[in-house]
Amino acid sequence: MSDGIDFDLHELDQLAAVLGKVPDIAGPFINSAIQFTSVRVKKAAQKKVSASKRWKSMAPSIDYEVTTFQGFGASVLKSEIGYNKGKGSGARGNIREFGAPKHNTPPSNDLLISLHENEADFQKGLGIALEQAEKKAGL
Repeated sequence: MSDGIDFDLHELDQLAAVLGKVPDIAGPFINSAIQFTSVRVKKAAQKKVSASKRWKSMAPSIDYEVTTFQGFGASVLKSEIGYNKGKGSGARGNIREFGAPKHNTPPSNDLLISLHENEADFQKGLGIALEQAEKKAGL
């Protein structure tokens, strides 16, 4: 008779090793999800601005930029979506988005609304990105 119980954890160790690879593999897939959603938010905001006769010319100045940083044991992906001050009428973007009470201009919140409209799709895209990373890792 045996004094104790023996467990074979070989498969669990293999799974842990594969799971450990997923974060390293996931970056490009997450970047794709961020790029895709950034374009959607940009286009949604441009459509809203284009619908306004007064602000229509500002729509093409809405832009986005995705930046990445890797270092100190961390990876950061960041997307900035907004009025590009160097493009056309972009310098007036803050007035359109946030309003100007002294000039009786209410905030439009076009960018914020567009972001919220695409939030569920972004979450879905992140889920797909992680599934792709898991598949590439061999899960």
